[in-house]
Amino acid sequence: MSGRGTPDGMTEEEKRAFVRRRRGRNWAVLIALLALVALFYFVAMARMSVH
Repeated sequence: MSGRGTPDGMTEEEKRAFVRRRRGRNWAVLIALLALVALFYFVAMARMSVH
């Protein structure tokens, strides 16, 4: 593995594309996690308001 976690044997353009795709996946995971946290929060608030 070379710098910043990119595989060896890639051209500079391939490395840039690899990093760009990884960044996109990271943002997607962040959004999914935040949505899950919000869902749990609202479910918990709804359950507490019922009792």
